[in-house]
Amino acid sequence: MLQMKIKRKTPQRREIIKYLTNNYNHPTAFEIYKAVKKKIPSISFATVYNNLKSMLLEKQLVSITDGERLRFDPDNTPHDHFICIKCGKIYDIQKIIKNLRYKNLKVISHISYVRGVCEKCLKKTKEEK
Repeated sequence: MLQMKIKRKTPQRREIIKYLTNNYNHPTAFEIYKAVKKKIPSISFATVYNNLKSMLLEKQLVSITDGERLRFDPDNTPHDHFICIKCGKIYDIQKIIKNLRYKNLKVISHISYVRGVCEKCLKKTKEEK
């Protein structure tokens, strides 16, 4: 989960971390900006983005893409993602492949994206029929 190893303890960074803590929605930088701006009206998008970039470099966050947008995941433990092709929601799922080895390469990490239809959308589809 999101570690509180904050190098620069600015109010802006604290508010970003506060928003991301226990947030499993995989928000975009703009979504984070909109939420934090409600608490700190003077904050700029650049400040939010630069803090997110620093947090990625510090390995406090993981970035993922849904195919269109870069999203941020505060859960930096090893796990994969399921992306619903109907509603676009991203779910954390257990690591699919563990201890990946490939020929003469040393694999340090990997992230898998699984695409499909989530349970909620499956239920909607059944109800519409």
